Amino acid sequence: MTSLPRARKAARARLAIAISLGVISILGGLLLAAADAIRGTATWSHHSPVSAIPLYLVAAAIAAVSIGRPANGRHGLLRLVAVLAFTAWGTAQVVPDPAAASALNDAAILLFVIDGGCAVMAEARAILARHKQAAQATPL
Repeated sequence: MTSLPRARKAARARLAIAISLGVISILGGLLLAAADAIRGTATWSHHSPVSAIPLYLVAAAIAAVSIGRPANGRHGLLRLVAVLAFTAWGTAQVVPDPAAASALNDAAILLFVIDGGCAVMAEARAILARHKQAAQATPL
């Protein structure tokens, strides 16, 4: 019986880590954007390695959530796609070879499009199912 409370504590700790990583990645991204706005520049070449950090952190946050609360089926696959997309994008920031960086950026874009497209399709199906249930519940 003692393993159940311990398992819950461990899951909560992993989720707290995921939340912390997510918050830090958002704050890091905002800090980078603010620094560019203050300097009046939007070029990333002067801080590419630094810009990779929030991307890696959000990938780690998604992975931590997946460990803390494993998803089933498509949801688990989409989490993996998101982790891979953020990791590819972060790696593109630090790879010195422009061709490799370009390929990683293309991979990140493709993975983000897959993730976003699947999310939109799932939400649309859910909305259609709710409308169908409402229509069936409404007497003629």
